[in-house]
Amino acid sequence: MASFNLVRNTRVFFTTNVGLLSGIANAVLATGMLPANTVELQVLDGYSFKQGTQTANIQLKEAGDTPVRGQRTFNTSLDPVDFSFSTYVRPTTLSSKATAEEKVLWNALTSAVNIDTTGVTIGGTITGITRPDTASATATIAGTGMTYAGLSAGDYTTLAGASGAAGVAYEWNQPVKIISLSATAIVLQYLNAPSVAAGTTTTLGATVKLFKGALVEQPAVSPTPTHSITSFAGSNKNQLQPFGLIFVVDGTVWIVDNCAMDQVVLDFGLDAIATLAWTGKGTQLRQLSSTEASLSGITFTGTALAGTVTPKNTSAQYITNKLSTVSLVSNIAGISGTSYQIALTGGSITFANGVTYITPANLGVVNTAIGYFTGTRAISGTMTAYLRTGTNTTAQLLTDILASSSTATDTRFRLQFEIGGRNNATRIEIEMDGAMLQVPTVETADVISTTIAFTAQSTTSSTAAPDYDIENTNDATIRYYSA
Repeated sequence: MASFNLVRNTRVFFTTNVGLLSGIANAVLATGMLPANTVELQVLDGYSFKQGTQTANIQLKEAGDTPVRGQRTFNTSLDPVDFSFSTYVRPTTLSSKATAEEKVLWNALTSAVNIDTTGVTIGGTITGITRPDTASATATIAGTGMTYAGLSAGDYTTLAGASGAAGVAYEWNQPVKIISLSATAIVLQYLNAPSVAAGTTTTLGATVKLFKGALVEQPAVSPTPTHSITSFAGSNKNQLQPFGLIFVVDGTVWIVDNCAMDQVVLDFGLDAIATLAWTGKGTQLRQLSSTEASLSGITFTGTALAGTVTPKNTSAQYITNKLSTVSLVSNIAGISGTSYQIALTGGSITFANGVTYITPANLGVVNTAIGYFTGTRAISGTMTAYLRTGTNTTAQLLTDILASSSTATDTRFRLQFEIGGRNNATRIEIEMDGAMLQVPTVETADVISTTIAFTAQSTTSSTAAPDYDIENTNDATIRYYSA
């Protein structure tokens, strides 16, 4: 007997168990579905996945008393699959590290490789890490007999293991580009230079690692608590991490193959829970056969997982937007700048990759997309607040931007959002060392308010002479903290 598929019975799985060249999510690959490659996501109502069809109409037009007026219609191609769904921002602690169920989505948005969970351990005897040169924002790991299997000059990595004794730990444990490697010195180029003076040396923990990939779960290093960090350091790629999405609706299994994460929107609705709206595309939509479903090792019906995938985390904490704070300081990286006091009433941030899929146009077949390319990386958004008069308030911000508009077309600020509140142990931080603010608009209501539009900009790594740098990839950094 036929049955209806009800949206409230949906389960969603994210998998990197895909063909390396095709991007096809293959439930019967030799590796199978494992906790390392497949995770169940908790999504909100309102998700969608759809694939449209392009057609060609041939129409006849002729003169006479009895003209032929017919037409022929052909299916020419299938559009890329569009998918969208929302998840809550839910930091949690696992194995003494801050993590989140949606980390796989952040990594797919920002990286071309899977999450690096092991890192490369720096072997040998290590004496410390020193920032010798403020101008170039480099740092050197010094030691003897150091080893670093799998690393090469030019790799983008994230450092883990600096104790932060001579500065805030997370400023040392950040994304870096490897400049050179030897047995006695590993020279690193910070994307965002630590705010410590040249010549400063900090100690390193017992295990120093460099992680490839965009997302790294940092251990707690005094005085900074455990947190995960996601950067756009290695995002200058034409193609990002391949993955598949599996939608299970009342036992009917739909797979979106060769997916690419196009964008995510973080919303600041004050009366809401912090939410991420994800959108992307795939090359094809297909229904999994009953044989493939059984071979996948996953029970797609009922509530239990018969296979070994990472189950959804129902105990992770939620974040309420009304506790959120924002830090806005004039000048890139906030160096010697004016700090403005802004109490948010709303807003959002959009992280976009500009993904475009390519479809051939052969005759005699229904063409499907063969792949995609990324476009411009664009991080932008708006924040709203009441227009308050006084020193370093929103009214002062408007005045200062207008005053400089006759001589500068690009404003320069450091902007950071602390979703959940800067003083709360559970929060998510979005840091932009360079942010171009548009002239705030004024809106009349019972209380006069203002809307401030901003665009994140990549900057030079140096804190000595900071400037915008369109070639760099330090537009934004995302940090998750968990109590």
